[in-house]
Amino acid sequence: MTWSDLTGARAVARRETYFFLSYAHSVPLSAASRPDTDYWVSRFFHDLAAAVRRGATRSGDLDAGFFDGQVSPGADLRQTLTEALSLTHVFVPLHSPNYFRNAWALGERESFRSRLTRLAPARAERHLLPVLWLPLPSWGDRPETTQALDLVHDADDRADYAENGLRALCKLSAYRRQYESVLAALAARIVTVTETQPLARSRAATLSSHPVTDGGGPALVVTTLTDHAGWRPYAGQHELAVADYVAATGERLGLPTRVVDLAAARTLAPESPTVVLVDAATGAAAARAALDGLPRWVVPLVIAAEHERGESAPESIAGTLQDAGFPRVLPARAIDEFERCAPLLVTEARKQFLRHGPVYPPDGPAAPKPTLRPSRPSDGPPVTGPGQPPTRPFDTTRGKDER
Repeated sequence: MTWSDLTGARAVARRETYFFLSYAHSVPLSAASRPDTDYWVSRFFHDLAAAVRRGATRSGDLDAGFFDGQVSPGADLRQTLTEALSLTHVFVPLHSPNYFRNAWALGERESFRSRLTRLAPARAERHLLPVLWLPLPSWGDRPETTQALDLVHDADDRADYAENGLRALCKLSAYRRQYESVLAALAARIVTVTETQPLARSRAATLSSHPVTDGGGPALVVTTLTDHAGWRPYAGQHELAVADYVAATGERLGLPTRVVDLAAARTLAPESPTVVLVDAATGAAAARAALDGLPRWVVPLVIAAEHERGESAPESIAGTLQDAGFPRVLPARAIDEFERCAPLLVTEARKQFLRHGPVYPPDGPAAPKPTLRPSRPSDGPPVTGPGQPPTRPFDTTRGKDER
C-alpha cells in the first residue's frame, strides 16, 4: 500500500517522528477526585522528546515524538493516531499491568506492527522499545520486560528500574540520577534505530480496539435521547458526535463500548453499564417518560450546549431524573465541562453497574465451603438417641431473601 493511500493532504502535511509513545489510560479513582491521571506520562514524554532532540541529527526533517496528549479534544482520535503510527519510526509502549488489558493500547501496538511485516523478525523488533512503566507481578512477566531492562547496563540502575518502574523514578527526586540514566539510554537507542534503519513510509493498519477478555464485565452501552441523528451539540469544536466521544473515552480507559439507539439500550441495559446523553431540549417530563423503566444504574448526562449558565431548565431535567431514581449528574453546558465529565461518566456508569447490577455465579457445581467441623463416617444425618427426632442442620440462608 502506498503512502498516497493514507488520507490526502492532511496526512502528507504531517511530519515523521522519531518515536510514538503508547500507554494505558488510567481510570479516575472516584467522581469526586479529578486528578490529571496522565501527568507523569506527559512529563516523561516531554523529557524523552527533549533527550531525543539533543542527540538527533535529522531534527530538521523529523519531529521528536508523538503521544495522544497532543491531539485536540474532539478530534477523530482513531484516524489521528493511525496517521501518527504511519509516520513514526520507533514504538515506545509503557508497560504496566493494565497495558496488557487495555484494548486501545494493544490496538496501537498491532497497528504499528502492521508496518513491520516485511522486515526480518530481528530487525522488526528493533523498532519496538518497551519501557517498564510500572512493575509487573512475577506471574505477569513477559519477554518485553527483559527487553526493557536490557536497555540499562549499570547493575544498580537496572535493579532500581526493575524494582520500581520508570514512573516511580520519574516522580521521586531520590531516583533522579537513575531516571536520567534510563532516559538517556532510551533516547540514544531511538535516535540510532531511526537514523540507521528508518522505516519506509507506509500506512499502518487502521487502529482498532477489540475487547480484551480480563473478567472486566460486559461492554459499556452509550445511547442518546435527542431528535437529532448523529447529535453534535459542539459542532465546529468536535469532529465526533457526543456519543462517539464518550465511547472513545471508554475504549481508551480499557472498556469495550457500544453506541446504540435508545430502543437497543433498553434491551442491553439490564445486563450492561449504560450512559444516556440527554438533549436538554427534550424537557423534564419527556425525558423522564423516555427513560422510565431503565435500571437504576443507568447514568444520564444532560447536555445543554445551547443554554446559558443562569437557565434552570437543564438542572430541572437532571433533578427530575434523580427523583426517578437515576444517579445525579450535573448538566454539561460548555465543551470543556463535557470533556472533563466524559471519563468520570464512564467510571461512574461502571461503578453503578458493579454496585447495583445483576450478579451471576460462575458456571459449574458450587464448591463446598471449608469447615472446621470433624468429618463423619458417612454423609447421612447424625445419629440420635432412641425416640429423638433427627436434628436438622441450621440453614443460614433460610429467610435471607424472604420478604
